[in-house]
Parts: sequence; C-alpha cells; structure tokens
Amino acid sequence: MTGSLADVHRIDNDLWAIDEIGKDIMYLIDGGRRALLIDTGFGMLDLKAIAAQLCPGREIVVVNSHAHPDHASGNNQFDCVHCGRYDEPRAHAAIDTRELDVLKRNFIANNARAAGLNPDDWRPGPANVVKPLADGDVIDLGDTQLTVIETPGHTIGSICLYDERHSRLFTGDMALTWPVWGHLDVSSALSVYQKSLARMAALNAKNVHPAHGDPGNRFGCPIWLLPPRTLEVFARETQEIVEGKRVGAPYHSFAGDGLCVEFEIGGMAYDPNRIG
Repeated sequence: MTGSLADVHRIDNDLWAIDEIGKDIMYLIDGGRRALLIDTGFGMLDLKAIAAQLCPGREIVVVNSHAHPDHASGNNQFDCVHCGRYDEPRAHAAIDTRELDVLKRNFIANNARAAGLNPDDWRPGPANVVKPLADGDVIDLGDTQLTVIETPGHTIGSICLYDERHSRLFTGDMALTWPVWGHLDVSSALSVYQKSLARMAALNAKNVHPAHGDPGNRFGCPIWLLPPRTLEVFARETQEIVEGKRVGAPYHSFAGDGLCVEFEIGGMAYDPNRIG
C-alpha cells in the first residue's frame, strides 16, 4: 500500500513497516486479540486509519521506543501511549516553538513538501495519558507477546521490544546503518549505552528492526531490517571507545557537538566528557 505520505510494507503475515515520508519507520503487529503500534513518528500520518485498515477490529496498543519528537509526535492521535519509565516525563511535554522550527528545518520540510504536505500544518502533541514501562514488562497481544528491555543509551529511557517467538527485536534508534547519537542530549554515560548494546546483541535475534533506514545502504538490506551483525559490531566497537582504544573525529550537529567514530556498520557520536 502506497500513499503520498506513507509507504506501508508487509514484512510478514502479522507485521508491517510504516515508512513516514522517508524519515521514520513505525511498526504494526497484529497479535490476534490486539495490535501493537511501535512509535508514532512525526505525527504526519493518520495512524488510526492505517491501523484500522491493516488490523480491522483490533484494539491498538501504542508504545514509543523513546520520547524523541520524531518517534512520539503522533501521540496526540491516541488517548493512551506507553513508553520507557525514564522517558515518561519527556513524553508528557509539548514541543516548544523553537524546537518545532528546528525540527521542520532539519528533518521534515523538504520531505513533507515533496509529499504534498505543508510543514506549517504540522501539529504534534502528547497523548492524554502516558503509561510507563519497565524492564521485563510483557505486552500481550494474544498470539504474540513482546518483552520490554530497558536499553538506556540513545535516551535514558530508551526501550527495545523483543518477540522471542518470532525472534524479532525492535530497537528504536539504538543502532542504525549510520552513526547514532550517543550523548548529544539528556542521556546516560557511553559505558551504560555499551552495556545496553551488549545485552541486545546477546539475544541473537534473527530479525532486528530499526526505527530509521536508508534505502541506498551498502548492505542491501531493506529499510526495516539491520544487517545480522549490526548489534555485535555496535557493542564491540563502542566498548573500544569506552576503553580508550578508539577516539572519534570532531562531530557537529544541531543537537550538540562531540566526537564520532565510524564503525564497520554505523557508528557512534558521543560526548567525550560522558564516557563513564
């Protein structure tokens, strides 16, 4: 199914990837009794309508992998949203005018206009109710259960969702095919991030689903799937930064300045004063 704003890809009988104007990937899982929407992106799509079309008659459970605005700005389309307990305070907050302008200019303006959308019409916002999730919580959809794994790193309250039955791991922004932001806003030490990566890698999930993808990536992977060794590479090479074996080159972004090490797959942008 293709639209001006969204490309929806059926990955499996019960799983879809929703590509929002080429900037975000959300996931919808039909669990038989309930459906799970992972992330709400920038909130440019009618997510309720998409979910109702793909999973008719299902109650929709919504979970944010973390509370960054490119993953939680569509929360106001739903009465209740879940997120990691340490990102919960941020999930309640509305985006202020300055941040709204920064996001428009740096993330969505060109893609939105190309899709026929006026970025000035963008109206993000929080859900009425935000419920925290903690490590080990289980989201029961009926035929499918997903376990919450707290993975502080990209944000202090980042979580991953693990579907052991199908060997699927939904990782948010913890690892991508390009450098991730380790510590350019409120987060934890890089050593903590590394422990989260090692824990994820130890699961040996066959299918690792990120929240962003590059259709032209050199690994030949679809945008909704990371190369098999990605988590192992991130865990190992982040450990080398923590141990002082690797030092990054200067890195500049609107989120903050730091250093960046390019990995065999992806990389890590981090604050050298917060290695831990």
